Amino acid sequence: MIHLFDTNVVAELTTRAKPDPPRVMAWFRSTARPNRFLSVITVAEIEVGVAATPDPVRQARYARALAAVRHEYGGRIAPIGEREAAAYLAIHKTLKATGTSIDPPDALIAATALANGWTVATRNIKHMARTGALVVNPWEQRL
Repeated sequence: MIHLFDTNVVAELTTRAKPDPPRVMAWFRSTARPNRFLSVITVAEIEVGVAATPDPVRQARYARALAAVRHEYGGRIAPIGEREAAAYLAIHKTLKATGTSIDPPDALIAATALANGWTVATRNIKHMARTGALVVNPWEQRL
């Protein structure tokens, strides 16, 4: 199974002094490295967070974490292409027809998973599940 990590998973694994032990780390270790992907949207959300950090020491730490993420996931950062854009449009239309919505970054992450047949790893199950994407919550995985 290929997992597309939502931003909250990446943040938990890279910027927390102690990731939610032991669930998230145990779940992460149970996944195969070649089957771990990020969306360009996740990378962009992290960049926004780094730029918005007012404390220069924390900002530098977050920038190093982002550089490490880019290195670790080099070749496994999924772009938004035509298939992903079509999936995004389908999500948008479906949710609009039901009178609900989702933040565009989350919809684009879900669309990337849908277009590629991947599972979104996220803590944000409530919103992501509405998109039709398969989802898994690492915080709720049994050990």
